[in-house]
Amino acid sequence: MIKFLILLFPLLSSSFVFAAPACELMFSSAVEVSPRAEISAYDLVEAKNLNEDLLAQLKQIKVADAKTTRIEKMTLAKLLRSVRAHFILPSELKILRSQSSVSRMEVARKIKNQILMNCVDCDVQVQVASVPTQLATDWNLDLNVDLTKNSAMIPISSSQAQDKKGWVVADIKRYQNLPVLNRSIKVGEVIVEDMLTLEKRLVTQVRDTVQNVTAVIGMQTVRFLNAGQTIMYSDLKKEQIMKKGQMVKAIIGNSTFEVSISAQVEENGSIGDVIKIKNLDSQKVFAAKVIERGLVRIE
Repeated sequence: MIKFLILLFPLLSSSFVFAAPACELMFSSAVEVSPRAEISAYDLVEAKNLNEDLLAQLKQIKVADAKTTRIEKMTLAKLLRSVRAHFILPSELKILRSQSSVSRMEVARKIKNQILMNCVDCDVQVQVASVPTQLATDWNLDLNVDLTKNSAMIPISSSQAQDKKGWVVADIKRYQNLPVLNRSIKVGEVIVEDMLTLEKRLVTQVRDTVQNVTAVIGMQTVRFLNAGQTIMYSDLKKEQIMKKGQMVKAIIGNSTFEVSISAQVEENGSIGDVIKIKNLDSQKVFAAKVIERGLVRIE
């Protein structure tokens, strides 16, 4: 489908400064929706980097009724002129009504928009496996569910008759640039940036998959990892740089007054951990935060 990028509406005053927003709203030349009495911009749009405020605004913009089959570009542009976003608009938008009261294509579009609200750089594919057959066209999806899994069951209900409910079953594939190992790593090795490259991969376990490089640097592996492998948080642990019995420098104070002493570590720890240390002269035990190798700050 041919789409045309509109960065600024020609109908805006030349004196109006339009700040470049992060959100991009795309309208295809043909869009299937449920046979609703009223159709909002939210029912038609494919969005990137959508936020809750903008989503609510799109729901309030009525762009068509039950008889509308086509919308001209300039008409759609005028309806959307209050929305702060980049737009991709066709010269004409054709509205197609599904045969069933719940359009699978509309449902898939809305699920995808919701996922992309929290994952800007993701490529998402949604396949709707089933929708309720006995539901009015004024339905709403409850998208406040866990959409990180490969398969999701999403509540759907009638806006006017809350007792009319059902479930949408959807299969979700999410592709994202992930840190990937460029060589094999042994158990106990500390990961450094040179070991990693970014590659577009299918994410099968969203919550456990390491999704950015900074999250993994300095971590130790708890098992052997192969080259070309994505990394799971369950594959890692913090590197323990403090060992029980070692001597460290302990500092206390602030930017204007600081005192340091030598102390003995009483328990193992990693950067960011709060551990016990002992002043051997006074035999007092303190809680201290691990700053770096050989250095802690007394809390």
